[in-house]
Amino acid sequence: MRRYQFPYVPAPRGRPPLRWTDTQEPMSCRRCNAHWEEGDPALTIACTGCHAPAHEPCRRGSGGNEQVCACRDEAAVQLGLLSRCEGLSWDNRHVKPLMLRAAPVPTALMCRSVRTGAPVSRFVP
Repeated sequence: MRRYQFPYVPAPRGRPPLRWTDTQEPMSCRRCNAHWEEGDPALTIACTGCHAPAHEPCRRGSGGNEQVCACRDEAAVQLGLLSRCEGLSWDNRHVKPLMLRAAPVPTALMCRSVRTGAPVSRFVP
């Protein structure tokens, strides 16, 4: 009896879906509960890793950019905009993911699109 071999069919890879976020909405660190009323201080400077301009989320070609690049966080610490996280972490970075929405926020001052495979945040009102 011959063994049947399934033909190779490549999986279709489309672009990750768009989500929307307000880069100036209040956010908190999930480790140390530090709170920033004007949004993430690291987003006020440009990213040297992915070349995202100031007040825009970091860009990654494969998606998954709901968090700020490590080099952007480090630059914010060096400029004194952000302090090191006091929570238990090996890299002393704050855990501050962006709140992702399915549609643009009409009342937001800095509503930006984020291309990511992450689902819509469940804490979004």
